[in-house]
Amino acid sequence: MFGFQRDQQAILHLTWIAFFLTFVAWFNMAPFNTTLQAVAGLTSGQIKLLMICNVALTIPARIVIGSLVDRYGPRQVFTGILVFAGVVSLYFSLATTFEEFLIARLLMGCAGAGFVVGIKMIAEWFPPDRMGTAQGLYAGWGNFGAAAALFALPLISAPFPPETGWRIATAFSGLLCLVWAGVYHRWAREVPGRADEFPVGLENTIEVTSRKDLVLQLLLMIPLYTAIGLLILKLADSPALPSGPLLGMVLLAVVLGFFILNAVQCVKINLPRITHGIPEDKRYPFSQAAILSLVYALTFGSELALVSMFPQFLENTFHLTVTTAGILGSCVAFFNLVTRPSGGWLSDKFGRRRVLFILVLGATIGYGFMGEINSQWPLGLVIGLAVFCSLMVQAGNGTCFAMVPLIRKDLTGKLAGVVGAYGNVGAVFFLTLFSVVDAATFFQCLSGYALLVLLSLLFLPSFKNLHNSYH
Repeated sequence: MFGFQRDQQAILHLTWIAFFLTFVAWFNMAPFNTTLQAVAGLTSGQIKLLMICNVALTIPARIVIGSLVDRYGPRQVFTGILVFAGVVSLYFSLATTFEEFLIARLLMGCAGAGFVVGIKMIAEWFPPDRMGTAQGLYAGWGNFGAAAALFALPLISAPFPPETGWRIATAFSGLLCLVWAGVYHRWAREVPGRADEFPVGLENTIEVTSRKDLVLQLLLMIPLYTAIGLLILKLADSPALPSGPLLGMVLLAVVLGFFILNAVQCVKINLPRITHGIPEDKRYPFSQAAILSLVYALTFGSELALVSMFPQFLENTFHLTVTTAGILGSCVAFFNLVTRPSGGWLSDKFGRRRVLFILVLGATIGYGFMGEINSQWPLGLVIGLAVFCSLMVQAGNGTCFAMVPLIRKDLTGKLAGVVGAYGNVGAVFFLTLFSVVDAATFFQCLSGYALLVLLSLLFLPSFKNLHNSYH
């Protein structure tokens, strides 16, 4: 397969299936949003809050898991994440109160950080000239778990009464994670001596090479912490949490403290190096990472938001059943099997910036048209338009991560951590927006942000200065 060795194929399949199952668990609530309103007594506002909670903690989780995978290795960490996702899925399937649903979705957000672990495992096993293909296949096939959750879980629940069907389906997704945890721990292997070559995570400050880039790095931290702050504010406003305002103030102070600590560390480490001079072969424009972070906030962030809300949107707009809406809604994630790898392939063949510009332009136009959808539209046209938007952003994911390793190869892990975290930043902002506006305004705002990203691509520096060393 693609010229991979047998051991490489085994690792790729073991790892993408692990990623796939964590995504099934991560999105096992999305097909049942309206069901939970009907049978569990949750309000529309509570459902929207749960959708935000489902993606918010993935941001700090990637920081923590990035550190853990460097220390303990991807085999042990991915096994732990699968067990964690399985247990949380079972807890979610047994929830009866809003507080229990809230805890379950907050915890489940950590399962979404498994993506980072697979990057580490694939990076250990595949050489640089095959890295793009291997990472694209891993990410594309793994991300298909979101579509599988929307498509399969309603079918599993359909033979049972609504009040028990969703519980059986979500519990089943958890059991699959637990089974694969055993398989992965038994059969996955790491390459001795390769762990230190591909650092993944944000636990150390990223090296920058100019004062301007240092300022840009500090600015890039702000949305990461703001996204967590948004979640805290939403929780503080929830009437289900009587102590919310006081707890919210405490947590916001903690987040602010971490931001200040991180910023001080960034300046303390980088400023002396910049003052003493950076070797020419280590210089790179940090604006490349900043712009690609904005791109990934659009492509992966809007993909997560769309997957989370589209079945509910179809059900409410066209009065579909839960099963039908889930099956049709899965179309927005279905093509990840081919679109994300294809984005990387297209960028290699026709030029990365050119392809990314076209894809973002397509997303701008597509989301703009989705903002005009109403119940009078033909359902087939709505599905086709949603598929078009999903193709644009999913291929954009692949194109974006085809560029990240070209910034500076010895910093690829850390730069990928920042860009990847921005995908969840985008999801938090978009789902927060969806919680306060109607669907039409939501899609129009996605289109507006896509236009801003399109303009930022005009300032994306070229990737001609490649740093070929991994030292």
